[in-house]
Amino acid sequence: MASRRQPFTPCKLYIDGAEGLSAGDYIVTSGGSAYLVQATRPSPSKPERMYLDCLRWVPDQIPADARCFKLNWYRR
Repeated sequence: MASRRQPFTPCKLYIDGAEGLSAGDYIVTSGGSAYLVQATRPSPSKPERMYLDCLRWVPDQIPADARCFKLNWYRR
């Protein structure tokens, strides 16, 4: 299943409390992963949560003028 984590492959994420996040923004995680946000939609049950359609990205290829959001992963 390693191929699912290759750069430029689609994935779905959700994030809580990311006001202002929109399509075209990038997310960079504390572990060094990066994602390009392609679409956002609000959760019908949790107003603070957004569902994201993303592409896995190479952190070194994020444009210098891009809006980036830092994300820290937490265990469930």
